Amino acid sequence: METSLKVGLLATVLATSAGWLACTGDPQVIRQVSGAAGTSATGGQAGQGTGDTTGSGGGTTGSAGAVGVAGSGGTDVVTGTGGASGGDTGQGGSSPAGDGGTTGQAGAMGDAGTTGRGGAGGTGTAGTTGRGGGGGTAGTGTGGTAGTGTTGPIQVLIWNNALAYGHAARVGAIQYLKARETTDNIKFDTTYAHTGNVSEGPSDTTFDASVFTDAGLDKYDVVLFLDTTGTTIDDSQKTARRQALQDFIEKKGRGFVGTHSATDTYQGGAWAWYVNFVGSNFDSHSNAGTPGTATYYQSMTHPILTAAATPNPWNRSEEWYTFKSKPESISGIKLLLTCHDNSITTERPTAWVHEMPVMTGAPRGGRMFYTAFGHATSAFMEKPVIDLIIAGIKWAAYRL
Repeated sequence: METSLKVGLLATVLATSAGWLACTGDPQVIRQVSGAAGTSATGGQAGQGTGDTTGSGGGTTGSAGAVGVAGSGGTDVVTGTGGASGGDTGQGGSSPAGDGGTTGQAGAMGDAGTTGRGGAGGTGTAGTTGRGGGGGTAGTGTGGTAGTGTTGPIQVLIWNNALAYGHAARVGAIQYLKARETTDNIKFDTTYAHTGNVSEGPSDTTFDASVFTDAGLDKYDVVLFLDTTGTTIDDSQKTARRQALQDFIEKKGRGFVGTHSATDTYQGGAWAWYVNFVGSNFDSHSNAGTPGTATYYQSMTHPILTAAATPNPWNRSEEWYTFKSKPESISGIKLLLTCHDNSITTERPTAWVHEMPVMTGAPRGGRMFYTAFGHATSAFMEKPVIDLIIAGIKWAAYRL
């Protein structure tokens, strides 16, 4: 009986202990902390690492709260802005879907963003879009559009040899062009140009065309025919000289600018390629200093006109040209300005561009800008005229 009583008491104690243990449970129960948008300081706001906005580097590892289930949902991309490097690490916040768990790391997965602009000449790399989640894998994000040329000065060869009528402006204009070197990031090379005093009318009797070789022209971005006339680059090696200029345009995709009598150059079929490239030959003109008006051709919009803030209509005095053929009939030529004057009232072209096709193996198509303005040195003293020519040089060099 006593033994039975002891056994019963022992059973009761054991049962009570078991019940107490069952109520309290294991103190290491997993805490169910919601991290859907980041709910607590300890659990970590989901994706509060570094992970989703734009910047300049690839996405780096973002760290979220110490503990907690990673947040979910939210928008997850912000476009990179491009530039010199990939997008910066962004802010995660409620947007990225991070891998939470016990560590709650968000991190930034850099996805390529929008295309970066290739600067004045280099290759830009796109900004990367930070995407939450993962483990902070660095973004890659290349993809800038390749720039053209370099960021250094536009190298321009001034060639002003006149073997027919000689305009005094072919020398007088040089000082006004060079005055724009610093402000417009251009370098005008007059090594092979006539720079001494010249009078209006007489042609040049000596010249040095040795620069017109493949190697000689290679350092330049643009060749400027400044009021040239006649068979301007032809010497005893004229075939090689011509081929060098043609290859400069067609094979290297470089630029050419002509002013005024550049269309009074290689007249009479002397060099068909040149005339087709420039657009036409000069035919006749009104007297120098005749008032006239230039207007945008058919409401034309073009980077040259925009950069130069060219007036429309534009009233000025000039020796207004007419031409032997219609430049716009040539594929790739676009008229920018037409004109009429008080002497010749017929509307005709006075400024245009020629975008050459890309030849096999060439990096790009050559570009040509021509304006019939520039008979007198005073024309180059007019701000709208010099602005137009400077903008034409930049465009021909792929800098606009």
